[in-house]
Amino acid sequence: MSNTTIVKRPNLTPDIWQMVQAMAPAMHGSRLFEVSNPEQAIAIMVKGFELGLPLTASFNFIHVIRGKPALAPVGALALIQGSPLLDSLKIEDLKDDKGQPNACRVYMKRTNGFEYTVEFSMEDAKRAGLVKPDSGWSKYPANMLRWRAIGFCADIVFPDVIGGLKRADEYGADLTPDGDVIEGEWRMVPVENKSDMVLVTLDELIATYGPEAILQANGGAIPAMIDDVQRIAEVLANDS
Repeated sequence: MSNTTIVKRPNLTPDIWQMVQAMAPAMHGSRLFEVSNPEQAIAIMVKGFELGLPLTASFNFIHVIRGKPALAPVGALALIQGSPLLDSLKIEDLKDDKGQPNACRVYMKRTNGFEYTVEFSMEDAKRAGLVKPDSGWSKYPANMLRWRAIGFCADIVFPDVIGGLKRADEYGADLTPDGDVIEGEWRMVPVENKSDMVLVTLDELIATYGPEAILQANGGAIPAMIDDVQRIAEVLANDS
């Protein structure tokens, strides 16, 4: 059965485009998101938006590897699990006769009936040159097998849901056991005297008030720091 159902994507409105352009310098300047320039930040946010991700969450799932946008395996799984096109998903970790992880089998089925099963083994990983000393493959083989099998099955069953993006591990990126991409060290700036506050994210502000209201409340600029987001949230809440 065909799996060519087209996923309905959100429309990139002029307001959202303005927001993305305004956010890009801050996302680059913060050095929190491993983007080399504002244009790269724009590309990641637009691609993430097309996939249905919140703008800032796009940086967690989409990475630039060898100059190409790539999807972290955990991002592919998140998109598939959140898709109404998913009928069923099964992940089976396999072990050898000594109880050691030696393969993972993943089954995915769409609501239109299209289904497929992928099995990825340690022998496959060795043939591909993935198993190296001190790598995730030697430390967390079950996790790494799982993400490879999930990724290959997603490529076949849900290419539309993942937007046709290649996965970061296909470009040679190293993965964490949780299926994320290992990049430079990210640091969060500590926020003082916020223990009693419920922190609001920029994406939540956008969803609640819209980009124009945020720009107006902040003098035409996008808030780049956590304190700025909370201040604008208080202003908009008091005005509503």
